[in-house]
Amino acid sequence: MKFMSDEISPEAQEIIDDIRAIKAGAPHQRYSPEQLQVLCTRLDLKMSQPQFSKLLGVPVGTIRDWEQGRKQPGSAAITLLKVAEKHPEVLEEIVA
Repeated sequence: MKFMSDEISPEAQEIIDDIRAIKAGAPHQRYSPEQLQVLCTRLDLKMSQPQFSKLLGVPVGTIRDWEQGRKQPGSAAITLLKVAEKHPEVLEEIVA
């Protein structure tokens, strides 16, 4: 059974579905801590991938690569993600 509402993004729904699959014993995708940090920060900010890429000043393809585990964010990007998580208004002011 899928849980869907106007407040849950497709990405969040995918994570919920993965958790249910894990509980049911099905094979599942493993997320790295970096993947989860990128995805959770973006979802907490209620931003699309293009919006989040603009906020961080990185190409949208980079956000996709991080979230899908094809690439890992470097140490500078991790610091930027922490700023986005705790003080997104600072980055919004810089981008504006």
